[in-house]
This record gives sequence, C-alpha cells and structure tokens, in this order.
Amino acid sequence: MRSLDRTQYRRIASVSEAGPDSVVASPKRSIVAVNCRAITGGLVASDLVWAQFRSVSGRLLERPVSQLREEPLEKRAGLWQPPRYQGRRAITTWWRPADRAGHAGCTTLGALEMAISLEFDPDVATFASWPVRLFWAGSADGYLPDFFARLRDGRALLVVRRPGGRADSASWDQTQELVTAAGVQAGWKVRVHTGDEDTVAVRNRQRLARYRHDRLADADTVSVLREVFAQPCSFDDGVAASGLPPLATVACGLHLIWRGELLIDWRRPFVPGRSLVRTRTEAQR
Repeated sequence: MRSLDRTQYRRIASVSEAGPDSVVASPKRSIVAVNCRAITGGLVASDLVWAQFRSVSGRLLERPVSQLREEPLEKRAGLWQPPRYQGRRAITTWWRPADRAGHAGCTTLGALEMAISLEFDPDVATFASWPVRLFWAGSADGYLPDFFARLRDGRALLVVRRPGGRADSASWDQTQELVTAAGVQAGWKVRVHTGDEDTVAVRNRQRLARYRHDRLADADTVSVLREVFAQPCSFDDGVAASGLPPLATVACGLHLIWRGELLIDWRRPFVPGRSLVRTRTEAQR
C-alpha cells in the first residue's frame, strides 16, 4: 500500500503521557472519529487504521496496520510506562513470562489476570505489553491495547480488556470498533477480556502460576509422577507414593498441573490434600 503523505496526519499525543485507556483529543481540528471519516483541510480520510510502534532500534514509527502483518510487535519495546505520582491508588505489577527475558506491565488486577491467562494458554508462545497504539487515519484519538501476543502457529493476537464498573459504554463501543477494524486490516486475531470468567478457575491459575517455569520439570521426576497419577488420587497422596524428595517433587507436580500434563477439576478450588489429580492420556492431548 502506498504510504500516505505524512503532512496529512497529525501525530497523536506523546506516548509518555497517554495511558492504555486514554483518549487523546486535539482542539486544533474538527474530527469525526466514530465512523473514521475525518475531514482535515478538505481531505477526506479513508477507513484506515494506523498504528504507532517502535522499530528494533527504538525509533517511533507510524504505519497503516495493513503493513504490519509480519511485524513482530511482541518483540518491540512498549510505547508507554505507567507514571508514578504521589497518591496513585493503583500499583503497577511487572509480570515475568516463564523462561523468557523481559516483563509485561499490568496496571490493574484485571490486566494481571489477563497476563496470567495468556501465560496459561498453551497456544500462546509469547506476549508483550503496550507495543502498539491504534488510531483512525486522520484522527487525534488513540487507543493502546493491553497486550500483543504471538501464537505458536505464527498468528498475532491483540488482547484488550473491557472496562468494568461504570465505564462509558459508548466509548467502549468506539474502542471495540477500532480494535476490530485493526484486526481485520492487519490479519490479527482479537481477544476481549471481559473479566467474567469462573472465579475458582482464576484463583487456581493465580496460585499455580508461581510454578510455571520449565526448570521445575526434572525429567526423571516427571516420569515417576505420570506413572503415579495414572490412577487418580489426591495430590499429596501421589507425592508421598512417588518416594521422591517432597520439596522438589511438589514443585514439579504443580508445574505439571500448570502445563496440563496432570489434570485437575479447575471448577473447584485446588486443595492438595483432597483434590483428585490424574495423568493426561494421549486421547486427551
């Protein structure tokens, strides 16, 4: 696609000042951003979604999202850093994906839940926080999705969080329209995190997430635990029956549950002394 004249479009607000849920408006121009028909100096912009992102060297770039189909945004630096100020109520959490360098930023508990969910998803290879900002061509409004992920089959996944509470539904509808259009034009999948998932499963994931690292899976211990849990029993009974050192065996067993090699009922709270654990069969893979 031909690059549009850069003078026809205004750079959106500074990435250091606008957060992922912010809408940045300019009083200098009259813009109709809802239907992406922006009129600026007689120019009628098309229904294109543009993206702001960083190059490998960290330089700030802007391109139509249709040109980013093969761009590894999950490897790029984030566009935004949570500001620190006195009286801030939210605490930023930096999530460390298992066995990978770098961290993903989470400004809310909902975003942290999203990061854990992405980490738990076996189809997700890697993900990054805030690497791309989206905006309609000719518009001064921008939206910064929470995460950009790369799936194991090579496809890209854009992950956004639906605001809870008394969030403006009209604003969310506009955001969803923008994100959906970006997904279509760039060939990205789009996942909306609504936060209404089963609470018990979420709690189980949060508890087991500390055992997500592959270094906990000793090959010999894995083999023994698969054999032990071929017959369903409680987690504690299986660890005891293995005859292996308990501390390392517990860590390995919980890692296998996280990885899905050992199965539990995620709809019920995981209690090591009572919850039944069984080995996943080939038919269940």
